Amino acid sequence: MKRISRFFVLIILKAGFLFAFASPANAVCWWWQDCTAYQTKYPIVLVHGAGGFDSMFGLDYFFGIPGELEERGATVIVPSLSSLNTPEARGEQLIVQIEDALAITGAEKVNLMGHSQGAQTIRYVAGVRPDLVASITSISGSNGGLEMADTLITTLDPNTPPGSYAFELMDALLDLLFSQGVPSNANDAAAAFTALTTDYAAQFNTQYPDGAPTSECGGGPELVNGIRYYSWQGKRAFTNGYDLTDTLMVLSGQSIEGENDGALSVCSAKWGRDLGSYKMNHVDTINQILGFHHLFEVDPITLYKNQASRLKGLGL
Repeated sequence: MKRISRFFVLIILKAGFLFAFASPANAVCWWWQDCTAYQTKYPIVLVHGAGGFDSMFGLDYFFGIPGELEERGATVIVPSLSSLNTPEARGEQLIVQIEDALAITGAEKVNLMGHSQGAQTIRYVAGVRPDLVASITSISGSNGGLEMADTLITTLDPNTPPGSYAFELMDALLDLLFSQGVPSNANDAAAAFTALTTDYAAQFNTQYPDGAPTSECGGGPELVNGIRYYSWQGKRAFTNGYDLTDTLMVLSGQSIEGENDGALSVCSAKWGRDLGSYKMNHVDTINQILGFHHLFEVDPITLYKNQASRLKGLGL
Protein backbone atom coordinates (compact mmCIF):
# COMPACT_ATOMS: atom_id res chain seq x y z
CA MET A 1 0.00 0.00 0.00
CA LYS A 2 2.86 2.38 0.85
CA ARG A 3 4.49 1.66 -2.53
CA ILE A 4 1.23 2.45 -4.35
CA SER A 5 0.80 5.67 -2.38
CA ARG A 6 4.36 6.72 -3.16
CA PHE A 7 3.79 5.97 -6.83
CA PHE A 8 0.76 8.27 -7.02
CA VAL A 9 2.60 10.99 -5.09
CA LEU A 10 5.44 10.82 -7.61
CA ILE A 11 2.99 11.06 -10.52
CA ILE A 12 1.29 14.11 -8.98
CA LEU A 13 4.62 15.79 -8.27
CA LYS A 14 5.80 15.08 -11.80
CA ALA A 15 2.65 16.54 -13.32
CA GLY A 16 2.94 19.58 -11.06
CA PHE A 17 6.54 20.09 -12.17
CA LEU A 18 5.49 20.03 -15.80
CA PHE A 19 2.71 22.55 -15.35
CA ALA A 20 4.90 24.82 -13.24
CA PHE A 21 7.93 24.95 -15.51
CA ALA A 22 6.73 24.08 -19.00
CA SER A 23 4.31 26.90 -19.69
CA PRO A 24 4.85 28.40 -23.13
CA ALA A 25 6.95 31.53 -22.98
CA ASN A 26 5.42 34.64 -24.47
CA ALA A 27 6.95 34.91 -27.90
CA VAL A 28 8.60 38.23 -28.65
CA CYS A 29 9.67 39.57 -32.01
CA TRP A 30 12.84 41.58 -31.46
CA TRP A 31 13.98 44.48 -33.62
CA TRP A 32 16.66 42.40 -35.35
CA GLN A 33 14.21 39.65 -36.34
CA ASP A 34 11.90 39.47 -39.33
CA CYS A 35 8.55 40.14 -37.69
CA THR A 36 6.69 39.12 -40.86
CA ALA A 37 8.50 35.79 -41.27
CA TYR A 38 5.30 33.74 -40.85
CA GLN A 39 2.86 36.24 -42.34
CA THR A 40 1.17 34.01 -44.88
CA LYS A 41 -1.27 35.46 -47.37
CA TYR A 42 -4.02 33.19 -46.08
CA PRO A 43 -4.83 32.43 -42.41
CA ILE A 44 -3.42 29.27 -40.86
CA VAL A 45 -6.08 27.00 -39.38
CA LEU A 46 -4.90 24.41 -36.82
CA VAL A 47 -7.29 21.43 -36.61
CA HIS A 48 -7.16 18.99 -33.69
CA GLY A 49 -7.48 15.25 -33.95
CA ALA A 50 -9.80 12.65 -32.42
CA GLY A 51 -10.18 13.09 -28.69
CA GLY A 52 -8.82 16.61 -29.06
CA PHE A 53 -9.94 20.11 -28.17
CA ASP A 54 -9.06 23.70 -28.97
CA SER A 55 -8.30 24.58 -25.34
CA MET A 56 -8.98 22.69 -22.09
CA PHE A 57 -8.57 24.22 -18.61
CA GLY A 58 -6.29 26.83 -20.13
CA LEU A 59 -4.13 24.26 -21.94
CA ASP A 60 -3.98 24.62 -25.72
CA TYR A 61 -4.05 21.46 -27.85
CA PHE A 62 -1.37 22.95 -30.13
CA PHE A 63 0.79 23.91 -27.16
CA GLY A 64 2.52 27.26 -27.65
CA ILE A 65 2.25 27.07 -31.43
CA PRO A 66 -0.36 29.75 -32.30
CA GLY A 67 1.42 32.42 -30.26
CA GLU A 68 4.81 31.71 -31.81
CA LEU A 69 3.36 32.01 -35.32
CA GLU A 70 1.32 35.10 -34.54
CA GLU A 71 4.29 36.98 -33.07
CA ARG A 72 5.86 37.02 -36.53
CA GLY A 73 2.85 37.97 -38.54
CA ALA A 74 0.69 34.87 -39.01
CA THR A 75 -3.07 34.95 -38.61
CA VAL A 76 -3.88 31.72 -36.73
CA ILE A 77 -7.33 30.21 -36.19
CA VAL A 78 -8.02 27.24 -33.89
CA PRO A 79 -11.58 26.02 -34.53
CA SER A 80 -13.83 24.20 -32.06
CA LEU A 81 -14.85 20.81 -33.48
CA SER A 82 -16.38 17.63 -32.12
CA SER A 83 -13.80 15.80 -30.06
CA LEU A 84 -14.94 12.46 -31.48
CA ASN A 85 -16.81 12.04 -34.74
CA THR A 86 -16.17 11.15 -38.38
CA PRO A 87 -13.89 13.33 -40.51
CA GLU A 88 -16.92 14.14 -42.64
CA ALA A 89 -18.98 15.39 -39.68
CA ARG A 90 -16.06 17.34 -38.26
CA GLY A 91 -15.29 18.65 -41.74
CA GLU A 92 -18.77 20.10 -42.10
CA GLN A 93 -18.34 21.87 -38.75
CA LEU A 94 -14.97 23.17 -39.95
CA ILE A 95 -16.40 24.54 -43.20
CA VAL A 96 -18.85 26.72 -41.27
CA GLN A 97 -16.05 28.11 -39.11
CA ILE A 98 -13.77 28.71 -42.11
CA GLU A 99 -16.52 30.68 -43.83
CA ASP A 100 -16.96 32.77 -40.68
CA ALA A 101 -13.20 33.37 -40.46
CA LEU A 102 -12.96 34.43 -44.10
CA ALA A 103 -15.82 36.87 -43.60
CA ILE A 104 -14.01 38.41 -40.64
CA THR A 105 -10.48 38.49 -42.09
CA GLY A 106 -11.39 39.27 -45.69
CA ALA A 107 -9.15 36.43 -46.89
CA GLU A 108 -10.18 34.26 -49.82
CA LYS A 109 -8.79 30.93 -48.59
CA VAL A 110 -7.04 29.25 -45.64
CA ASN A 111 -3.99 27.09 -45.05
CA LEU A 112 -5.23 24.01 -43.20
CA MET A 113 -2.97 22.07 -40.82
CA GLY A 114 -4.47 18.97 -39.21
CA HIS A 115 -3.10 16.62 -36.56
CA SER A 116 -4.09 12.94 -36.40
CA GLN A 117 -7.73 12.64 -37.56
CA GLY A 118 -7.54 16.37 -38.19
CA ALA A 119 -5.61 15.45 -41.34
CA GLN A 120 -8.56 13.52 -42.74
CA THR A 121 -10.89 16.30 -41.61
CA ILE A 122 -9.03 18.95 -43.60
CA ARG A 123 -8.69 16.64 -46.61
CA TYR A 124 -12.47 16.26 -46.57
CA VAL A 125 -12.83 20.06 -46.66
CA ALA A 126 -10.39 20.24 -49.58
CA GLY A 127 -12.41 17.57 -51.35
CA VAL A 128 -15.84 19.16 -51.02
CA ARG A 129 -14.92 22.86 -50.81
CA PRO A 130 -11.62 23.30 -52.69
CA ASP A 131 -12.47 26.98 -53.18
CA LEU A 132 -11.78 27.54 -49.47
CA VAL A 133 -8.36 25.85 -49.35
CA ALA A 134 -4.88 27.00 -50.36
CA SER A 135 -2.89 24.19 -48.73
CA ILE A 136 -3.22 21.02 -46.68
CA THR A 137 -0.62 19.97 -44.11
CA SER A 138 -1.02 16.58 -42.47
CA ILE A 139 0.76 16.26 -39.10
CA SER A 140 1.02 12.66 -37.88
CA GLY A 141 -2.17 12.20 -39.84
CA SER A 142 -4.33 9.08 -39.58
CA ASN A 143 -4.47 8.92 -43.37
CA GLY A 144 -4.05 5.15 -43.48
CA GLY A 145 -6.12 4.44 -40.39
CA LEU A 146 -5.07 3.11 -36.99
CA GLU A 147 -4.47 -0.56 -36.28
CA MET A 148 -5.53 -0.01 -32.67
CA ALA A 149 -8.91 1.23 -33.93
CA ASP A 150 -9.31 -2.04 -35.82
CA THR A 151 -8.69 -3.92 -32.58
CA LEU A 152 -11.01 -1.70 -30.54
CA ILE A 153 -13.95 -1.99 -32.92
CA THR A 154 -13.46 -5.75 -33.17
CA THR A 155 -13.29 -6.11 -29.37
CA LEU A 156 -16.11 -3.68 -28.55
CA ASP A 157 -18.96 -3.95 -31.03
CA PRO A 158 -20.59 -0.50 -30.99
CA ASN A 159 -23.94 -2.02 -31.99
CA THR A 160 -24.30 -4.32 -28.98
CA PRO A 161 -23.51 -4.22 -25.23
CA PRO A 162 -21.04 -3.80 -23.62
CA GLY A 163 -19.50 -1.94 -26.58
CA SER A 164 -22.53 0.31 -27.08
CA TYR A 165 -22.49 1.27 -23.39
CA ALA A 166 -18.77 2.04 -23.48
CA PHE A 167 -19.10 4.35 -26.49
CA GLU A 168 -22.18 6.06 -25.04
CA LEU A 169 -20.21 6.75 -21.85
CA MET A 170 -17.42 8.29 -23.92
CA ASP A 171 -19.95 10.52 -25.67
CA ALA A 172 -21.42 11.71 -22.37
CA LEU A 173 -18.02 12.53 -20.90
CA LEU A 174 -16.86 14.39 -23.99
CA ASP A 175 -20.10 16.36 -24.29
CA LEU A 176 -19.54 17.42 -20.68
CA LEU A 177 -15.88 18.36 -21.11
CA PHE A 178 -15.79 19.79 -24.63
CA SER A 179 -19.26 21.18 -25.35
CA GLN A 180 -18.21 24.80 -25.83
CA GLY A 181 -18.21 25.96 -29.43
CA VAL A 182 -19.67 22.79 -30.97
CA PRO A 183 -23.29 21.66 -31.48
CA SER A 184 -24.98 19.86 -28.60
CA ASN A 185 -24.40 16.09 -28.62
CA ALA A 186 -21.85 16.52 -31.40
CA ASN A 187 -19.67 13.64 -30.23
CA ASP A 188 -20.08 10.13 -31.60
CA ALA A 189 -17.32 7.89 -30.27
CA ALA A 190 -18.53 4.77 -32.10
CA ALA A 191 -18.55 6.60 -35.43
CA ALA A 192 -15.16 8.17 -34.69
CA PHE A 193 -13.37 4.93 -33.93
CA THR A 194 -15.03 3.21 -36.88
CA ALA A 195 -13.76 6.07 -39.06
CA LEU A 196 -10.25 5.51 -37.69
CA THR A 197 -10.10 1.88 -38.84
CA THR A 198 -7.90 0.95 -41.78
CA ASP A 199 -10.89 -0.21 -43.85
CA TYR A 200 -12.67 3.12 -43.42
CA ALA A 201 -9.46 4.99 -44.24
CA ALA A 202 -9.05 3.01 -47.45
CA GLN A 203 -12.58 3.92 -48.56
CA PHE A 204 -12.05 7.55 -47.54
CA ASN A 205 -8.81 7.70 -49.54
CA THR A 206 -10.58 6.38 -52.62
CA GLN A 207 -13.17 9.14 -52.33
CA TYR A 208 -10.63 11.89 -51.51
CA PRO A 209 -7.40 10.82 -53.25
CA ASP A 210 -5.71 14.18 -53.88
CA GLY A 211 -2.16 14.04 -52.53
CA ALA A 212 -2.17 10.25 -52.09
CA PRO A 213 1.26 8.53 -51.93
CA THR A 214 2.51 7.32 -55.28
CA SER A 215 4.73 4.56 -53.85
CA GLU A 216 4.76 2.26 -50.84
CA CYS A 217 5.67 4.30 -47.76
CA GLY A 218 6.42 7.28 -49.96
CA GLY A 219 5.01 10.73 -50.41
CA GLY A 220 2.53 11.99 -52.97
CA PRO A 221 2.29 14.96 -55.34
CA GLU A 222 2.70 18.41 -53.82
CA LEU A 223 0.27 20.28 -56.07
CA VAL A 224 -3.11 18.82 -57.03
CA ASN A 225 -5.97 20.84 -58.51
CA GLY A 226 -4.47 24.09 -57.27
CA ILE A 227 -4.05 22.92 -53.64
CA ARG A 228 -0.66 22.10 -52.11
CA TYR A 229 -0.35 18.97 -49.96
CA TYR A 230 2.29 18.29 -47.30
CA SER A 231 2.91 15.97 -44.38
CA TRP A 232 5.33 15.25 -41.57
CA GLN A 233 5.11 12.70 -38.80
CA GLY A 234 6.69 11.24 -35.67
CA LYS A 235 8.62 7.98 -35.75
CA ARG A 236 9.40 7.15 -32.12
CA ALA A 237 7.05 6.22 -29.26
CA PHE A 238 9.47 6.93 -26.40
CA THR A 239 11.04 10.38 -26.57
CA ASN A 240 11.41 11.89 -23.11
CA GLY A 241 11.21 10.45 -19.61
CA TYR A 242 9.31 13.51 -18.37
CA ASP A 243 6.56 13.11 -20.95
CA LEU A 244 3.57 11.52 -19.21
CA THR A 245 2.33 10.05 -22.51
CA ASP A 246 5.49 8.09 -23.30
CA THR A 247 4.44 4.99 -21.37
CA LEU A 248 1.09 4.88 -23.16
CA MET A 249 2.74 5.48 -26.54
CA VAL A 250 5.28 2.71 -25.98
CA LEU A 251 2.57 0.23 -24.99
CA SER A 252 0.26 1.07 -27.89
CA GLY A 253 3.16 1.18 -30.34
CA GLN A 254 3.99 -2.47 -29.66
CA SER A 255 1.06 -3.57 -31.81
CA ILE A 256 1.99 -1.36 -34.79
CA GLU A 257 4.14 -2.76 -37.55
CA GLY A 258 7.28 -0.83 -38.48
CA GLU A 259 8.38 2.62 -37.38
CA ASN A 260 5.58 4.41 -35.54
CA ASP A 261 4.80 7.27 -33.17
CA GLY A 262 2.90 5.13 -30.67
CA ALA A 263 -0.44 5.68 -32.39
CA LEU A 264 0.15 5.10 -36.10
CA SER A 265 2.87 3.99 -38.47
CA VAL A 266 5.14 6.36 -40.32
CA CYS A 267 4.01 4.97 -43.66
CA SER A 268 0.31 5.44 -42.96
CA ALA A 269 0.82 9.11 -42.04
CA LYS A 270 2.46 10.26 -45.26
CA TRP A 271 0.38 12.35 -47.65
CA GLY A 272 1.39 14.81 -50.34
CA ARG A 273 4.98 16.05 -50.23
CA ASP A 274 6.72 14.26 -47.36
CA LEU A 275 8.57 16.79 -45.18
CA GLY A 276 10.17 14.15 -42.99
CA SER A 277 9.84 11.85 -39.99
CA TYR A 278 11.12 12.95 -36.60
CA LYS A 279 12.00 11.46 -33.23
CA MET A 280 8.60 12.43 -31.83
CA ASN A 281 5.64 10.48 -30.54
CA HIS A 282 2.07 11.20 -31.58
CA VAL A 283 1.57 14.06 -29.15
CA ASP A 284 5.08 15.49 -29.48
CA THR A 285 4.07 16.65 -32.96
CA ILE A 286 1.64 19.11 -31.33
CA ASN A 287 4.30 20.08 -28.75
CA GLN A 288 2.61 18.09 -25.98
CA ILE A 289 2.75 17.26 -23.21
CA LEU A 290 3.66 20.84 -22.28
CA GLY A 291 6.56 21.19 -24.67
CA PHE A 292 8.72 18.27 -23.54
CA HIS A 293 10.25 16.42 -26.47
CA HIS A 294 13.32 14.43 -27.52
CA LEU A 295 16.50 16.16 -26.36
CA PHE A 296 18.30 15.61 -29.66
CA GLU A 297 15.49 16.45 -32.07
CA VAL A 298 14.21 19.68 -33.55
CA ASP A 299 11.69 21.57 -31.44
CA PRO A 300 8.18 20.68 -32.74
CA ILE A 301 7.25 24.38 -32.94
CA THR A 302 10.09 24.86 -35.42
CA LEU A 303 8.34 22.54 -37.87
CA TYR A 304 5.25 24.77 -37.81
CA LYS A 305 7.42 27.85 -38.27
CA ASN A 306 9.23 26.27 -41.19
CA GLN A 307 5.94 25.36 -42.82
CA ALA A 308 4.57 28.86 -42.38
CA SER A 309 7.73 30.25 -43.99
CA ARG A 310 7.39 27.74 -46.84
CA LEU A 311 3.78 28.72 -47.48
CA LYS A 312 4.64 32.41 -47.34
CA GLY A 313 7.41 31.85 -49.91
CA LEU A 314 4.87 30.23 -52.23
CA GLY A 315 2.56 33.23 -51.93
CA LEU A 316 0.06 31.32 -49.82
